[in-house]
Amino acid sequence: MNDSIYVISVSFMLILLGGLTFHRLTAKRTPEGSRALLRPSGRLALMGILLTAAYVFSMPGVYQFLEIFVPISNGTDFIAKCCAMGAVAVLGVHLAIAYGSEAATSWIIGKRGLLVGVIAASGVLSTLLAADIPEASPRLEIYQVQPAVELNEWIVLAYTAYVLAPLLLPVFRDSRRNPMRFGRLASRLIFVGFVLSIGRALAYPLELHAGPEAFYIFELVTHVSTACVVLGLWAFAFAKSRQLARKTFDIGLSIK
Repeated sequence: MNDSIYVISVSFMLILLGGLTFHRLTAKRTPEGSRALLRPSGRLALMGILLTAAYVFSMPGVYQFLEIFVPISNGTDFIAKCCAMGAVAVLGVHLAIAYGSEAATSWIIGKRGLLVGVIAASGVLSTLLAADIPEASPRLEIYQVQPAVELNEWIVLAYTAYVLAPLLLPVFRDSRRNPMRFGRLASRLIFVGFVLSIGRALAYPLELHAGPEAFYIFELVTHVSTACVVLGLWAFAFAKSRQLARKTFDIGLSIK
C-alpha cells in the first residue's frame, strides 16, 4: 500500500515536471548553452531537470542500479538529495527575481546563501557517512530510526525552508493583489506549496515521534507541496501563452 502511494505520487510528479521542463526546453526564445540560465525559461528547465533527477534516482530500480557505481553505500541518496536542494535553490532564485524581491535573491545566492548551501551539502554527506547503512535503501527508508539518518533528512528539509521562507511574503502579496485571476491562482498554489514544505520542516520532531510507519504520509506532504508549486508555474505559463497579462507581467512567471 505504501509503495503504491509512493509510486503513484512520484509518477504524477514526473509527468508535471517532465511537461514543464519540455515546455521550457523547447521554447522558441530559449537560447542555447549556458546563456539559457540567464533567462527565466532556462532556470525553470534546470529546476525541472534537477528535481526530476532527484525523483528518478530515488525510484527503487534506478537506485539499485546506480548503487553499483557509487563509491559509498547509499551514495545515490546523497546525489538525489543534492539534486533536490539544487532544484530548490534554482527555484528560489527564479521566484525571487520574478517577484522582484532583492532581499530574497541576496538571501538565497548571496554569501550567506552560498555558505548555507555548502554547510547543508556537507551535513548531508557527513550524516550519511556516520550512519550504519550497509544495504541499499532508497530514501534510506529502512534506516529511518537511526539518529544520523533522521538528521540527514532534517538538513534537507531545513535547507528547503531556508530558501522558501523569504519568498512567503512576496508570494502572499501577489496572491491577493495580482490583477489577473490566473496570476492570483498561481501565486496561491505556490504559497500553499511553500507553507507545506516549511511546515514539514518545522513539524519534523512530530514526524520522528510518529514512527517509521508514518514516513510515507509525510513524504506525500512533500509531493503535494511540489505539485502545488509546479501547478502554479503552469498557471503562470498558461496566462503568458494566452497573452492574458502582456502589459502587466514581464519576466519569469509573468510577474513584474
